[in-house]
Amino acid sequence: MSKAHPAPPPEVALSVKGARELREEVLDAGLCTACGICLGLCPYLDEMGEHVAMISDCRGNHGRCYAVCPRTETDLDALRDAYFPSWRDSPPDYALGPHLAVWMSRARDERVRQRSQYGGTVTALALYGLETGALDAALMTAWSQDPEDPHLPRPWLARTPEAVLAAAGSKYTACPTLRILDETLRRDASRLLVVARPCQVLAIRKRMRLQDPDFIKEHIALTLSLFCMWSMSYRGFRQWAEPLLGGEPLRRIDIPPGRMVAETAGGALVELPHEEARARARETCGLCYDFTGELADLSVGSTEWKDDWNTLIVRSEAARAFVEDAAARGFLEMEPFPPERTEVLRRAAMEKKKRVLEALESNREHRVPYLRVSQEEKDHFLAH
Repeated sequence: MSKAHPAPPPEVALSVKGARELREEVLDAGLCTACGICLGLCPYLDEMGEHVAMISDCRGNHGRCYAVCPRTETDLDALRDAYFPSWRDSPPDYALGPHLAVWMSRARDERVRQRSQYGGTVTALALYGLETGALDAALMTAWSQDPEDPHLPRPWLARTPEAVLAAAGSKYTACPTLRILDETLRRDASRLLVVARPCQVLAIRKRMRLQDPDFIKEHIALTLSLFCMWSMSYRGFRQWAEPLLGGEPLRRIDIPPGRMVAETAGGALVELPHEEARARARETCGLCYDFTGELADLSVGSTEWKDDWNTLIVRSEAARAFVEDAAARGFLEMEPFPPERTEVLRRAAMEKKKRVLEALESNREHRVPYLRVSQEEKDHFLAH
């Protein structure tokens, strides 16, 4: 893997807002994504039953917590330009965002695929990085080891192949994974892969641009985003799903097109009502503009076509070198992504962006329209 990295983007100063505005505009408005990044920055914030809460008043007039939140003012084009400076060299792909290539991919090791979601691409890439020394850790999400909450997703720092496999498989409830990001970069990793949801990648990118000598952004080797349309609260999901599973422990969840399937520890497959699950999505997910994680180095999701493969979007040169070496060393299998399936993916991303733009425009009097996109981009989606 090449060690070369592009010049870091210019840093920006703190905004003139702080914890009070974060509480008013995001927490009290029900717009928190539970990304967790503010929890690692502010002693006045804590996780309370999956939700971020202000546990004591902060009188600061400006703060990192507000500046890095994915639901505070966000200039999307400025972030694209900062991390993908050549993305405008050809007509911009507003649906998928900056990218170099789209592949079908999967782990070559069938045992890895059996432990993982779909093709096991994320697991295979983390294993490649740790086993070859390209990475020294991967920040992931794993189910809790607490017998009272066995499927509560928790931040998970994987430093061994065994730890990577323990985190395999998707979790469809939100986890504040980034609460340990700052500490991990300071103490535990100098070549870190961060596996995150799109809202979390947005928070990371805002954090990386902030003027802050305490944040060692050079220790982030790669960001990898999972495709994400929506997530549920864990408590709500558990209360709803456990009776449908007949008391059986959950092993994994899958959401093929129009369906939701749970696999129990005993191997039974239980069809869950998909629309009821969607109705339990967090409110903030309805305002998320980004389905594929366009600010990440890599994005991975389902093909919604071949269940034992993933869609892999390569966005940065560092990611391309990482993926190519993983394939050359036998960790990853890759095939060209069919153009007709790329269009299906692009349409799905476009529809989500269109819905969000319409929602933000229609609710300007009732909530802060956090997202700033160009008029050209708005016209592109709202004209379709």
